[in-house]
Amino acid sequence: MDIKNAEAYGTLSSHDLNSLSHPKGKHESKQWVSSFINEHLPSARLKNNESDMSSKYEYIGSKGVKKKSVPRLNGKKTLSKKKMLFTPEIITDIKFSSFLPLNELWIKYMEDLIQFSKMTSSNFQASAAQKMMKADLHGCHLTVRKSKCPSFIGVHGIVIKETRNMFQLITPDNKIKNVPKMNSIFCVALHGQNFTIFGNQFTVKPGERASKKFKSKPSIDL
Repeated sequence: MDIKNAEAYGTLSSHDLNSLSHPKGKHESKQWVSSFINEHLPSARLKNNESDMSSKYEYIGSKGVKKKSVPRLNGKKTLSKKKMLFTPEIITDIKFSSFLPLNELWIKYMEDLIQFSKMTSSNFQASAAQKMMKADLHGCHLTVRKSKCPSFIGVHGIVIKETRNMFQLITPDNKIKNVPKMNSIFCVALHGQNFTIFGNQFTVKPGERASKKFKSKPSIDL
């Protein structure tokens, strides 16, 4: 203990040191700590209300601070505010008519990309097919022509989301259908031409198709 601390707090007596082991109960501990601080702590450091010492020490026999329970809703834990900020909204009133303008924009986008007026019969098939494979299909009106799952055959609608393995379509009856690319063959009608997309060869992320080099591979008819 340095000189400043000795002057401020004084030297502890042997009685004070031996008294550390005296209090055994919670009530006795509070009384001892309160009297000890009032006796040794300088008066300038004392506050007006020093009777409550619960915030200055923790009783050794206590079980510790209890964790706050997570609020529950119908028996299930609710999300915290931080997690709720990143929870996507579930749209229930989605309509097919709302995506018709998107489909019109996609048609104009594809007409500018392929430029049908400049295509000749000799290079149309190869050139148009390459551009279709690398194009963005969000807004495209897609039809499932063949599939190993019979329930998907004939499903058609506007593409509202595309992943590596899935097309998400909004159908004319305002329903959302998730159609897997694998083991499915799709058809796109554009400018009087029918384009065929083989799903087994199309399992690529939309952002990676523009730089990917596609090779002609034999396809198994479903």
